[in-house]
Amino acid sequence: MNRNLLTTLLLVCPLLVHAGVREDIAALEAGKAGAAAMPVPVAASPVTPQHLMALPDGRRADMKDYAVVLFMQSHCQYSAKFDPVLKSWADEHGVRVYPYTLDGGGDTAYPVPLIPRKTDPNSPLAEEILTFFGNGLPIATPTVFMVNVHTLKAYPLSQGVMDIPALENRYASLIQADMDQIDPQYLPPVPVSTQFTPQ
Repeated sequence: MNRNLLTTLLLVCPLLVHAGVREDIAALEAGKAGAAAMPVPVAASPVTPQHLMALPDGRRADMKDYAVVLFMQSHCQYSAKFDPVLKSWADEHGVRVYPYTLDGGGDTAYPVPLIPRKTDPNSPLAEEILTFFGNGLPIATPTVFMVNVHTLKAYPLSQGVMDIPALENRYASLIQADMDQIDPQYLPPVPVSTQFTPQ
């Protein structure tokens, strides 16, 4: 009797399993008919576009690793001329710009700039000004620095109004110098135009 029971079970179990699978497939097929009429919601995942810049030596740099610090003034005719061009270029390439005002006001490109902080009342200048201009570069607007956002190492990019191709070439060579860990004091001089407002 044990043998007959075992034989019966072996014959019936596959039929039961097969019937279960058949029912599952039928349920899926029935669901497809109803789902075809109803759109399936898709969760939107945030996609951060990667902005890569080709460097002079052929390497590529992700622009999210670098930022620009701009010193400007609301009353500087050269900031008014340069800042919108810089903003357009930065927006196009995914470059973050941190604008600092030297006179407390903004302009059309950066209407609400950052104001340098002077935490030590005995200090002649605010910390941000000392940090960026402490290397002897004259305080003037517009002045732009490139900063590695991970190491906070700053490199003077330009002073005065500069055209975008020249700015891009200098920016790419500064990123390359940063990747190669070259000290900023050994870099070529900062490009300076005659269109700037000294302090």
